[in-house]
Amino acid sequence: MDDGSPDTETSLAMLQRQATEGVDLVCATPHYYCRQNDIPTFCSRRDAALERLRAAVPVQLPPVVPAAEVSYFPQMEEQDLMPLCIQGTRTLMLEMPFSDWTDLQTETVVTLVLDCGYQVVLVHPERFCFSGSNRYKLKRLAELPLGWQVNTKSLLCWPTRHLALELLEMAPYPLLGSDCHNITSRPPNLKAGREIIRSKLGMDFLKQMDENAEAAMDGLLV
Repeated sequence: MDDGSPDTETSLAMLQRQATEGVDLVCATPHYYCRQNDIPTFCSRRDAALERLRAAVPVQLPPVVPAAEVSYFPQMEEQDLMPLCIQGTRTLMLEMPFSDWTDLQTETVVTLVLDCGYQVVLVHPERFCFSGSNRYKLKRLAELPLGWQVNTKSLLCWPTRHLALELLEMAPYPLLGSDCHNITSRPPNLKAGREIIRSKLGMDFLKQMDENAEAAMDGLLV
């Protein structure tokens, strides 16, 4: 689909690694960019790729649920985004722009949550903290019932660990993502990230994150 797994064999190896780490359900989140595909075309491509994968996955490996990492685009709140949500939920994985956010962009997040009724999860918020403006807007967005999914890699890298932990504590509903793309440079790594959270923030915090993840899959964050 994008810069993720290049073939079925790699996908199977990733699922096998995830199974050894205790993962029992996987959300596939290929990137959705409106400039590349309309929503029906994207979903058709995704479904075809998932059908090929499912035909090859042994029953003992975690099942894969279709979703998407949706890149912000103007007037997205006017579109039917349900096909891009985690299947069977209203949970929308949203990637904000890699620039200083405008008031209109953050207002769109408010609209998606409060007016459209989506369970929005902001993915890798740590990547957007390069400016004081975005940090301020993140603090304002923390007033909404949002999930914030910090990537495990940010916890494993010493220069970004403090920020990742800070964002998890600030998040209305903290979540952890593997951001796995392959088994070499970006492999499944949730087990290591969970251990850091347990040691730094405590077992109760980790349990709450697990409950948040279950709620996101059920569309019940609010």
